[in-house]
Amino acid sequence: MTTATRKVQLLDQQLALSAYLDAMLQEQSLPIESRAAVQAAASVSVEKTPAAEQPGMEKIPPGAGVPVWATVPFQVLLFKVAGLTLAVPLIKLKGVMPNEAEMTPMPGHSPLFLGIVPYQGCKAKVVDTARFILPQGSAQLDADGAGRSAHLVMIDEGRWALACDSIGEVIELEEKDVKWRSANSKRAWLAGTVIEQMCALLDIDALTRNLVDGLA
Repeated sequence: MTTATRKVQLLDQQLALSAYLDAMLQEQSLPIESRAAVQAAASVSVEKTPAAEQPGMEKIPPGAGVPVWATVPFQVLLFKVAGLTLAVPLIKLKGVMPNEAEMTPMPGHSPLFLGIVPYQGCKAKVVDTARFILPQGSAQLDADGAGRSAHLVMIDEGRWALACDSIGEVIELEEKDVKWRSANSKRAWLAGTVIEQMCALLDIDALTRNLVDGLA
């Protein structure tokens, strides 16, 4: 396989997964051509995935949309999870670090939780972010799990760590740069889609609530 072919395949996967996230913002069915792309890139059909099996299905109250911190220019950190670019607001970020500490297993818990690592006096619970974000059955979930947990994005004052492939750059955004979730969206962890970068902007407060519910 040539380098050019690999780049095209990676772009197709990014576009397909971005279409999946964009559809979740509005809770609508994907067009036929987009569903085909998702099936090819992620080996899953959005329409056939039961809602009860999707993580982060917390109902969002009416009027949900632009958070207060986004009404002024704000910065986000980009990072990659299974080839998909995500963004976390710096105001909600505690820190980042390479995943080099020995992880303590969490027996009896969901596969969503990889273990516990020490971080600034806390015992941070490490989340398999790809398993939380991507639809069940995605081909990316069959890949080497160690590769998608090379770095940790620390949130919620260091109580949680989002496992990721790599850490990217910090960019500045304005409210208009994001397509915000609709009030009908049930994916509380998805604040919106950053338009230019075609990446998901995480709602960290809602995400941590979902994680706590999943751990219980």
